[in-house]
Amino acid sequence: MIQYRYSLDRSSKKFICPSCGKKTFVKYVDNTSNSYLDNQYGRCDRENKCKAHFRPYGNNKIDLLQTLETKPKPSYHSLELVERSVLDKSKNNFIEFLIQNFPVNDVNKAITNYFVGTSRRHQHATIFWQIDKDKNVHAGKIMLYDKETGKRKKSAKGISYIDWVHKIKTIGQFNLEQCLFGLHLTNETSEKCVAIVESEKTAVIMSIFKPHYIWLATGSKHGFKEEMLQPIKEFKIVAFPDKGEYLDWKKTALTLNAMGFNIVVDEWLNETEYKNGTDLADIYINEICKGIYCLI
Repeated sequence: MIQYRYSLDRSSKKFICPSCGKKTFVKYVDNTSNSYLDNQYGRCDRENKCKAHFRPYGNNKIDLLQTLETKPKPSYHSLELVERSVLDKSKNNFIEFLIQNFPVNDVNKAITNYFVGTSRRHQHATIFWQIDKDKNVHAGKIMLYDKETGKRKKSAKGISYIDWVHKIKTIGQFNLEQCLFGLHLTNETSEKCVAIVESEKTAVIMSIFKPHYIWLATGSKHGFKEEMLQPIKEFKIVAFPDKGEYLDWKKTALTLNAMGFNIVVDEWLNETEYKNGTDLADIYINEICKGIYCLI
C-alpha cells in the first residue's frame, strides 16, 4: 500500500490554530507511527478566512505495509529478573533513606507496590522498573542515591551512576520503548486520580505522603507527552512538574486536553521561590517530614 508518509488527520479532532486562534486546526499524522506531528504542522479549516497551511518537509511516498511490518517490536525484561532484584538483600541507599524518614510499614508497602529493586552495578544502587498494565517490563533504570540526604549521585571520576539494565547485561538488539514508572498500579482501580511527577524517587515518596493518588513518573521532563500518557487517558490526571517546567507541561496539557485527555497542571511550585529543579518530594521531606510526618 503506497501513500505519503504524512497526511492530514481524517478524524474529527480539531486543535487551536496557531494563526487565527480558532479551534479549527487539523494536524498532520505520521502514517508510519500513527501519531501526530508537532503542533505547527497542519491546516486551518477556515479556508475562506484564515487559509493557514503548514506542510511538513520531506513528505515522500512510502510503502506503508512494509514500514509497519519492519518496525521493531518493543523488547521486555523477564518478571523473574525483577523479582530477583526486589529480593536482593544487598544494601540499597534509597531504601535506607526511606527507612530513616518514614515508618517501616509504609516503606515496605511503597517498595513492594513499585517493585523497587537493588542493583550491584554500583554499590547500593536502586533499580526503578517500568512495568505496564499487562505486566510487560519495558526497562530498568539504575540510579545511585546518598542514603543520608536521599539526593541522586550522578557521577564520580568519570563514571556515570545512571544506567539501564539492558545495557549492563549487554542484551543485543534491545528495542527500548519506555512507559510510565508505576503504570502497572493503574490496574487496581479506575476511580483514583492519577498524579504525574518527573522522577521515580518522587513518585515513591509521594505515594507515602499522599496515598489517595496513584503516583506515576515520566522519568524525565521530556517524558510528559502523548505516547507516554496514552495508557492513562481515561483517568483524571494531575501533573506536578518540577520548578521551572510548568510552562512546558502546561502547553503539552492544553494540546492533549484538546485530544480528549483530562489533565490539570498544578502551578503551586512554580509560584514559589524555590530554585529551578526543585520537586514535590524535596519540599515534603524538608518542610513536612522532619517537622510533622515522622511525629505521627
